[in-house]
Amino acid sequence: MVTKPVRALEAAEDGVVAAFELVLTPALFALFGYLIDKWLGTSPIFLASMGGVVAVYEIWKLWYTYTQKMRSYEKSLPDAKGSNE
Repeated sequence: MVTKPVRALEAAEDGVVAAFELVLTPALFALFGYLIDKWLGTSPIFLASMGGVVAVYEIWKLWYTYTQKMRSYEKSLPDAKGSNE
């Protein structure tokens, strides 16, 4: 009876971690880009490029891990047509 709440907490934890990574990691890199722009006296080139590249990477990573997890879940499901091989 305890395993179901633990699985639910693990799933919720995965979602919270993904949300924080999706928001905070690009923001942190954008901050580094802002500091580089301020140091070099340039326009927000580094801010936009660093924040944008990391945001695209985080979205790709989220999509990739989701599809891998769904493939593993699909492999664990019984055959929908009922054929046993």
